[in-house]
Amino acid sequence: MANIRQVAKEAGVSITTVSRVLSGDESFSVREETKRKVMDAVAKLGYKIPVREQDLIRLGCVMAMTSEKYSDPFFSEILSGIERGCATRGAVLSVLKTYTELDDARVLQELLDSGLDGVFLMERVPSDLLVQLKTHIPNIVFIDNDEADYDYDSVGFDHMAANKLAMECLLGHGYKRIAIISGSSPNEPLGDTIRMTTYRETLRKAGIEFDPELIKDCEWDLDICAEQTKELMSLPEPPDAIFAGSDSLASAVLGALYQMGIRCPEDVGLIGFNNIEMTAHMVPPLTTVRIRTKDIGEAAAQRIVDMVKGRGGCVRKILFPTEVVERGSLRDTNGGL
Repeated sequence: MANIRQVAKEAGVSITTVSRVLSGDESFSVREETKRKVMDAVAKLGYKIPVREQDLIRLGCVMAMTSEKYSDPFFSEILSGIERGCATRGAVLSVLKTYTELDDARVLQELLDSGLDGVFLMERVPSDLLVQLKTHIPNIVFIDNDEADYDYDSVGFDHMAANKLAMECLLGHGYKRIAIISGSSPNEPLGDTIRMTTYRETLRKAGIEFDPELIKDCEWDLDICAEQTKELMSLPEPPDAIFAGSDSLASAVLGALYQMGIRCPEDVGLIGFNNIEMTAHMVPPLTTVRIRTKDIGEAAAQRIVDMVKGRGGCVRKILFPTEVVERGSLRDTNGGL
């Protein structure tokens, strides 16, 4: 197990500097670059910061509603960022629930009575449930929710901008008949999502007519996604590109295309969303939109700890930039391969 001396050596600073950075000593003047070096060394070496049990900040997290989305690497990477942020700030993620688990009144009451200092919400929740959470848990931070109420802090990315990047990338590669396979949050039809609003508006500006036959709601289920891919590619006029709502869905699309003997990108282009680690190793390597998941998780942890310690200030909405990572699942911009 790493000790503070090893952390200091890895960061290239003194033991005193490490100690005062990790203790959150606000009277200690130190550059942000130095703080980052210390935190990076702590994470790299797996150093466990000594915290008295009574001083430990206890946090919870409400995840997405489906088992597929719950285990999606996108959310796992955000959780990893949260845990890293907690580990270096005297906090622990002690309660993890899914949205559907809270439908059970007993499970909900256990969460409300757990004495948490704060909770992360990775899913939209009904207004009455949100009121209950706020009544019992003093600090709430939304994650990956671009429509979070402005009464609450949120950390994530600009969903409209990110989806626009994906659509403009497809249009830039010459695709015109673009299908979408995606899902939505509980109690929200796919057609009402930011993704679909951006999709329709981007097509309108490009002078391309909206075709509802090209829209598939798979409810984030990989098996349904695969079947819907086959339905799309069996249309009299199949799509020339598919926009998958996540990289995990994109993997199911590729599997279905392979079973049908349809080549990507020769016969149909494909773009994903999230840039999880496996995308670079798909066949073909997947073009996708990069989301800074671990940074989002760590920033959310930092924000909620500041709130717990009375340093929250005004409500903040923190958005990380996104970008398209182009690989081999799209044809070149001249329409060739």
